Amino acid sequence: MASQFDSASDPNGKINLMILGDDPVALAGLEAIVDKDDEVTLVDQPFDSDQARSSADAAEQPHVIILGEPPSKRAICADVHRIKTTYGRTARRPRTLVVSQNDDDDVIIAALRAGVNGYLTRIGSPEELLHSIRIVATGGAAFSTAVAARFSRYFNTMQSIPECAELADLTSRELEILELLAGGMGNQQIARRLFLAEKTVRNYVSRIFTKLEVHDRTAAAVRARDVGFGGPPKHA
Repeated sequence: MASQFDSASDPNGKINLMILGDDPVALAGLEAIVDKDDEVTLVDQPFDSDQARSSADAAEQPHVIILGEPPSKRAICADVHRIKTTYGRTARRPRTLVVSQNDDDDVIIAALRAGVNGYLTRIGSPEELLHSIRIVATGGAAFSTAVAARFSRYFNTMQSIPECAELADLTSRELEILELLAGGMGNQQIARRLFLAEKTVRNYVSRIFTKLEVHDRTAAAVRARDVGFGGPPKHA
């Protein structure tokens, strides 16, 4: 349910919408749908500018920003970072909604990790898009049916974390990295999977070694596999 506390829209129900994207056909289609709703106003505010940063209460500040057909997960993350950088100091930073035909799992998960508030892979009707915009503007999250199904499959494939006293000191992120390490992934592969910097992964791995009191990846993997991580246990 949408929360009034988290609402990014105007108290009177009016929604300022900005659409970002490089595909003119996709942008034209989105704009044509939005033009049909009198409560949604398209704004074209200068982006990454001092004017945008200083207009927290200006009538033209967007409440929702649509990322229309972003070419890659890197583009999504870059756009979300720009939005956070540009509006990070305002009272109500615009919320973000991705509209893209790209339904690859890694792209969707990367978008979620970046902090988007919705992801639509297919728009069944103009009303569906407008409804999603309202949900996002009022503090909710909007996802197409296909993306919602991805959530179920993604979390169902994640093995429950074994309860083991020797792993009790590890954080949830360290356990996640240990699971991948035990599955045979290197630091670079883990970084890609979790959308982290490789240096950050190295730091996590080092802390894992310290907490498990081991000196290398092999020993850490053996300990992890013995309690159910990364596949069948391996014994010396």
